[in-house]
Amino acid sequence: MLRKLLPILVLAVACRRAPETPPVVLISIDTLRSDHLPLYGYRAIATPHLDALAKDGVVFEHAFSHVPLTLPSHTSILTGLLPTEHGVRDNAGFRLDPATPTIASMLRARGYATGAAVSAYVLRATTNLNTGFDQYDDNIPFIEGAPTGNLQRAGSSTVAVAKQWIAAHAAQPFFAFVHLFEPHAPYEPTYDGEIVKADALVGEIVATLREQKLYDDALVIVLSDHGEGLRDHGEQEHGVLLYRETLQVPLIVKMPRNERAGTRVAAVAELIDILPTIAAATHSPVPPRAHGQALFDPLPSRPIYAETLYPRIHLGWSELHSLIAWPHHLIEGPKPELYDAAHDPRELHDLRDQDRRTYARLHADLAAVPQPELTAPRVDPEESRKLAALGYVSAQPGAAKSELNPRDHLGDLDALKHVTELMSARQYAEAAKTIEDLLTRNPGWSDLRDTLGVAYEAMGDLPRAEKTYRDAIRATPELAPDFALSLAGVLLEERKYDEAAAHAKIALQSNPSGAHELLANIAMLRGDLDTALREVQQAPQADFLRAQILAALGDLPAALQTLQRMHERHAPLPRRYFYVTADILARLGRLPQAQEAFERAVQTEPHDTEAWAHLAFLQQMQGDATGARATLDAMVAANPGTEPLRAKLLRDFRVTNPTQSAAGH
Repeated sequence: MLRKLLPILVLAVACRRAPETPPVVLISIDTLRSDHLPLYGYRAIATPHLDALAKDGVVFEHAFSHVPLTLPSHTSILTGLLPTEHGVRDNAGFRLDPATPTIASMLRARGYATGAAVSAYVLRATTNLNTGFDQYDDNIPFIEGAPTGNLQRAGSSTVAVAKQWIAAHAAQPFFAFVHLFEPHAPYEPTYDGEIVKADALVGEIVATLREQKLYDDALVIVLSDHGEGLRDHGEQEHGVLLYRETLQVPLIVKMPRNERAGTRVAAVAELIDILPTIAAATHSPVPPRAHGQALFDPLPSRPIYAETLYPRIHLGWSELHSLIAWPHHLIEGPKPELYDAAHDPRELHDLRDQDRRTYARLHADLAAVPQPELTAPRVDPEESRKLAALGYVSAQPGAAKSELNPRDHLGDLDALKHVTELMSARQYAEAAKTIEDLLTRNPGWSDLRDTLGVAYEAMGDLPRAEKTYRDAIRATPELAPDFALSLAGVLLEERKYDEAAAHAKIALQSNPSGAHELLANIAMLRGDLDTALREVQQAPQADFLRAQILAALGDLPAALQTLQRMHERHAPLPRRYFYVTADILARLGRLPQAQEAFERAVQTEPHDTEAWAHLAFLQQMQGDATGARATLDAMVAANPGTEPLRAKLLRDFRVTNPTQSAAGH
């Protein structure tokens, strides 16, 4: 009887072996602290989909990021290299060398289809994070003046793209990378509430794998790129400090055929382990420089390196480096700190003075990590030549080192939060004054210069905005392309078209979409609509400008359809969106809808006197003289000093041909 059963048992075991080319799905939930998940002991929320995945997989209890910033961390995940090795040290000013192998290029060489869908602008394809992907969906609109970290799309949109791609490639080996920006700030409604949203989105992806009969054979990895401060050490968000709350991340690995299902691993893991893990599961050769450890193997005891150059590059403070040799965690900076993370998980008790031996050992180990000079690849020779031609002479790229300890200056970050609130409330003058005070104390704070320029633009003080951006280019050459693009926008408003175009071209390498959009805008304002249309075709996310060009060409229905698509995406809407929409509706003769859109325009941008004037004119055209006068009175109330404009419009109303188009005013 045993002889008869033996072949059956052997066949059953063979059938349960993992396939040679399993589907691979990598899901990154941005900014997710491990200790805010029930899997790691948190009880304030429920995450049923992540819990179910963990039951079928392996949970790593001590997994760590190498940098608390989205772009550098994801670059480490996809390359298996530390930030010091792949060279992407910050979210801004850096691009991956496209010759660097990634998980996607490794698997494509193995015959895999490779697709990605990301939810944040900082992971856009022009950072070269798309290396090796057949399809890399980064359709996140660029909104001029909006903080780069806030440029995102809803995870539901990203997951919809990913589900469609997975279904289309279900019949072949594939690698799908899905990036969710929940629970990154701004939280809607709360940090924990965003985690619940992310959990549901993971559930949708798993459901798609089940529907396509792929789940059992698939390798599914869920992780985060870094955590969130949540004020544990004074930092609300992330990027400035290197405590455990921003470095420890969740890591769930659901192996093919659910091997080792329901187990937990206490040994430390690091994000550069992801590439070798996927290589082992797919029988792919590991790229030569990648040096993590496959998570299927017993994990050795090894120190884990982390860094943040954000304080140095953006704030003019000291950079920080850390080394985790479990359970000890050394944070090196102007005031070094040492913690026992096993017995002091919140890292509240600095042991540096008590445990000098451990500190000396870890300090020496950290000092042995090669630290290349900070350079910014985005300031390439062509960009430098263009900057020099425009008269910008500065030191070599690379923010100067500082001895200002980031933790001692977190109060200024709180002041920046106040600036954000003032900007949201359109209190631009007060915001500008607060920023100037902060810059006096923090002259190296590059982000402040950007916000100050935006505030001056919003106030209509274009000369001061122009000076702010010019000073920023000189002060932070590694970020010169970004500031040059902002300056080009101001020069455009000042009708200095040649100079605006010259500055836009500086950003063609680093931000081609934004640069082409601005060049299209310049061409449109010059009346060169053919060039404008050609330039805007190279800016796939510039739907607002595309609509304006189509309207200028006379294709009003196509222009209106483009604007409506923007509204349906629920993405942040650009300045004057409702004004342009109203103008097109008026030209199409849809006057009641045009009036409604003009009313939205003055509500959202009360300082746009042109919108007020058009609204009043449209009311007058439709016989509502009382409403027109009330509108002009409201314009003056919102914009003191516009009484002469009000008087002129009232005179015009008395002689206006009532059949004239609102757009022709």
